[in-house]
Amino acid sequence: MPDTPRSRKPRSAIVVYRGVPYRLDLIACRQALVRRQVEGEFHSAEGLAEATGISRSTVSRFFGGRATSLGTTLAILDKLRLQFDDVAKPCAEPDTDGSP
Repeated sequence: MPDTPRSRKPRSAIVVYRGVPYRLDLIACRQALVRRQVEGEFHSAEGLAEATGISRSTVSRFFGGRATSLGTTLAILDKLRLQFDDVAKPCAEPDTDGSP
């Protein structure tokens, strides 16, 4: 069943860094945020934003699957103690012209 707006949070997102598309596992990112909260590193996504020096709205965009820069993504993943290769997998470029 496809994700629909407002019905639930996206499970993954296609992001493009340096012209290369990746499927970003947002569930793993959210789970890591919860682990850091349980450990007392952050009390909220706002705490993560403060720790990274990134705005709260940008952190929310990241967890919502919307585009952020590679630098922002790497900063968030660092604070979540995740490796890029563990949550971002290269994928085929989305078909934009309708051809096979």
